[in-house]
Amino acid sequence: MSFETALGESATQTPTETSEVQETPTSAAARMLELAAVTADRLVTDAEREAESLVASAQAKAEAITEASREEADQVAADLARTREQQAAELDRERTTALAGLADEKAALEERVASLRQLESDHRNQMRHHLTEHLSLLDTTLPEPPAAIAG
Repeated sequence: MSFETALGESATQTPTETSEVQETPTSAAARMLELAAVTADRLVTDAEREAESLVASAQAKAEAITEASREEADQVAADLARTREQQAAELDRERTTALAGLADEKAALEERVASLRQLESDHRNQMRHHLTEHLSLLDTTLPEPPAAIAG
C-alpha cells in the first residue's frame, strides 16, 4: 500500500461509515514508516548476509590462491634443488673424468720420460764404447812417442 493510497483512502472515509475503521493521515503515515522500517531492516539484513557470504567466498578464494602459491613455490624450490643436485653430479662426473684423463696423461708422460732416460743412458754407453774403441785404435796405430817427450 503506498502512502498516497493510504492518504486517499483516509480522506474518502466519512465519520458515518462504521463498518470500516477510520484512519487518520498520521496513522497511515506511521504505518507506512513502520512498513518502510521493516523493509529497510529486511534489506539491511539481506545485504549483511550477502556481504558476509561474499567476504567468506573471497576469503576462501584467497586461501585457495595462497595455498596454490605455496604449493607452486614448494614445487619450484624442489625443482631447483633437484637441478642443483643434477648439476653438482654432472660437475663431479666431469671432474672425475678430467682427473682420470690427467692421470692417464701423467702416466704416459712419466713413461715417455723413463723411455728418454733409458735412451740417453743407452746413447752414453754407446758413445763411451765408441770412444773407447777409437782411443784403442789410436793407441795401436800411433808410433811410440819419442823418449824425450815420454820422459
